[in-house]
Amino acid sequence: MRKCFLIFIVFTLAAIGGCSTTQEIFLAKGEYKKKISTVVQVLEADNSPEMNKNLESALIKEGFSIKVPLPTGTRRSAEADAVVSYADVWRWDLAMYLRSLTVRLYDAETGDLLASGDWKDSPLHGFRDSKLVVEGVVSEMFEKVRAATKVTN
Repeated sequence: MRKCFLIFIVFTLAAIGGCSTTQEIFLAKGEYKKKISTVVQVLEADNSPEMNKNLESALIKEGFSIKVPLPTGTRRSAEADAVVSYADVWRWDLAMYLRSLTVRLYDAETGDLLASGDWKDSPLHGFRDSKLVVEGVVSEMFEKVRAATKVTN
């Protein structure tokens, strides 16, 4: 009986730990001098219309004005304050699921990386709502960028 209980505890802990996700936001600079109010998305080659819409929706939810998307590889724009792109990885397990997502934010004037947000599902993945994942990464990323922004007049 004790052996069965121990096995149950081990499997329960493995399942709980295996169902977790990780999300990390990296700020490329410690302080920003310019407020971001307009954003433009770079359309990468393998991005889907659904994920493009998820990113656009998340940016609008954060209060940004969205400009017409830019072609693959673009990192600068005179039309916006920041350029954003993403890379997503999908896998198959009875249904397609989002395995990982990276969102990158660039200064539209210089093309320099401002911030990067990485999200990964665990090996014992869940079938997460991709829209909610994108919103979570974008929200935390811009929360940290706003906190690091010191606008000088």
